[in-house]
Amino acid sequence: MGTIPPETIEQIAASNDIVEVIGSYFPLKRAGANFKALCPFHQEKTPSFMISPSRQTFHCFGCGAGGSVFRFVMDYEHSGRGARRGG
Repeated sequence: MGTIPPETIEQIAASNDIVEVIGSYFPLKRAGANFKALCPFHQEKTPSFMISPSRQTFHCFGCGAGGSVFRFVMDYEHSGRGARRGG
């Protein structure tokens, strides 16, 4: 089995907006130009999970999780929470 060409990965990322993808899993609140939520990767009461639409990345200031839309989906689905995905 071969590797996926970088052009294909870029095309998939470009057609899957990170805000729409993460927002399909749980509610997001606008915070200026970004969005915020409670981090799905650790327990917290104050939102520290931020999504940057302009950079197409997420970052949690509480636990340090972060990355692209691919990293989010891989980590979230692996955590077992993916079965609860909204629609």
